[in-house]
Amino acid sequence: MTAKNRICLWYDRDAEAAAKFYASTFPDTRIVEIQRAPGDYPDGREGDVLVVLFEVMGIPCIGLNGGPAFPQSESFSFQVMTEDQAETDRYWNAIVGHGGQESQCGWCKDKWGVSWQITPRILAEALSNPDRAASKRAFEAMMPMRKIDVAAIRNPIAPEMPMRRNVSVSHRSRIPIRKPAFPSPDGSSSRICSRIGRASSPMKNPAWRESSRYAGTKAHARGALRKQNAGPAYVSKQASVYDSSRET
Repeated sequence: MTAKNRICLWYDRDAEAAAKFYASTFPDTRIVEIQRAPGDYPDGREGDVLVVLFEVMGIPCIGLNGGPAFPQSESFSFQVMTEDQAETDRYWNAIVGHGGQESQCGWCKDKWGVSWQITPRILAEALSNPDRAASKRAFEAMMPMRKIDVAAIRNPIAPEMPMRRNVSVSHRSRIPIRKPAFPSPDGSSSRICSRIGRASSPMKNPAWRESSRYAGTKAHARGALRKQNAGPAYVSKQASVYDSSRET
């Protein structure tokens, strides 16, 4: 099926060579058809390649051998999104190493003057980052580059590792500390919360609250919290308090 809209690229007389190079360099790229001039024209003769239909990574294009009147410029470019440094290097080196020319900020030209933006995806995401400070750092890192250095873009925007949700943090040391457990009447254990017990806790039962074992359990729970900041010196003392309460 013929595409409704296609990009027309004006070449001097090398549209076929350009299309073959693109097909050998980029994925999902192929030559669809080569059309020859049915008669002489100002910049060619009958039988010369006049039009090359090809696709560049799925985009339908027309290569027109129209002569030197209208050279290519940066006003048009292909942007190729890459996933890592290896893919970036592969396309960049293929274009520049085949008679092309380096430019700035990930731009380069092939030997026929067509401009290409070899853009790592992380750069596009960094520049659209809602954190404007991170976006600015990535932008400033990009500006002096020719080929984009993925690591140099990633480092200014790398987020700090998030704190795990199942740990609490000591307000003194800022070191993650696991919340201790204390025994419940039925032999199971429950986690200490910011308040002793929850609505479903047996400590909400008035009969349990009046028992001597509740006092010992509560003391053990408080001791466990103190132990986090007081260190090993608290262990034996709190153990004796808890044991004595259980005996009663």
